[in-house]
Amino acid sequence: MADNPKEASIATIPFFKGLPAPDLMAILGITTTKSIEAGANLFSQNDPSDGLYVLLSGKLQIYIFSGFSGGAPKVLAELNPGQYVGEMGLLDGQNRSASVKVLQDGEVMFIPTVGFAVLLQSHPHIAKEVVNCLCDMINNQPKLIIRSEKAILIKEKRLAAILPNMKALCTILREHNKNLAIGSK
Repeated sequence: MADNPKEASIATIPFFKGLPAPDLMAILGITTTKSIEAGANLFSQNDPSDGLYVLLSGKLQIYIFSGFSGGAPKVLAELNPGQYVGEMGLLDGQNRSASVKVLQDGEVMFIPTVGFAVLLQSHPHIAKEVVNCLCDMINNQPKLIIRSEKAILIKEKRLAAILPNMKALCTILREHNKNLAIGSK
């Protein structure tokens, strides 16, 4: 695979898994690397989404607020190097659905939403891979039923690889995940 550890890190993100090295390098061309310190929040629930973060070193904790004043936060996951957060916000610009706290000093690679949108226009192969991945994510949800004239296009992965379709697919996934979370309480 890749000799570059950053290229290897983004190659594990489902949106980018099937991309050849030149496309991965194009994505790396818009990234920045940031140091993170234990105790700080990378971002907070309801913050505007500005991109995707790939953890290169350190440890992160994803949590949500309970929804009522004084309630304890609920920990959803802990992330280790190579894992990522913010993939839906990279595409749809919706506010952050959870908070991310830095548990251990380290470094993250940041893929900005604005730069990624420009990249999608100039690299249609990347856009197609993202749409196909979102369609797969939807198609792999056994209890998700889509009532739309575009359902067959999603099932057969024939949606046009354009940002409005990516946003619509993200909305379907976010709503489904929210309904699952509500049902599991």
